[in-house]
Amino acid sequence: MKTFSRNSSLIFKLLLISLFPLFFIPFAEAHNGGLNKDGCHNDKKNNAYHCHKENKVEKAQKKPKKISTKDYLTIESCYDGDTCTSNTGEKIRLACIDTPEIRGPRANPESAKAARDFLNSQVAGKEVSIRRIAKDRYERTVGELSKNGTNLQKLMVSKGYAKIYEKYSNPCPWASNFRGDASSNF
Repeated sequence: MKTFSRNSSLIFKLLLISLFPLFFIPFAEAHNGGLNKDGCHNDKKNNAYHCHKENKVEKAQKKPKKISTKDYLTIESCYDGDTCTSNTGEKIRLACIDTPEIRGPRANPESAKAARDFLNSQVAGKEVSIRRIAKDRYERTVGELSKNGTNLQKLMVSKGYAKIYEKYSNPCPWASNFRGDASSNF
């Protein structure tokens, strides 16, 4: 009977030792390695990309979808003072400016139509240069348009049809130190 008691105690201890890691391993922060040269990896469990520095996890920041290319295209027409469509169907949101809305709760139809008509007089049916910056949440291309070396956003602001959209003006270096008439009564 003593042998059975000693054996069962030994079996219980072995069982406890072998099951112990199964209860505590899921709580560990370690991963299987696989770090790149910068000490970063894709964390499949959390669907994120992060880096390790000095044994601390540093999450990588999400970056906006940047395009940043310069090209030429023909504008078919402009819906309002800051949104145009190319002859290939590409929707373009003019970067760094804001114009009055034609419809909606903040609408100012008279000023909005004046801005749209002015922009259409400058670009509709004409080839322009575009500096593509990004895609916005509506998948429109955000870009700067120029015609014959004239930045059309600056022109819209200087003529009073648009104002600089401070919140989104970083991609346009001219916007931070623009000295033209940037006032607008809309």
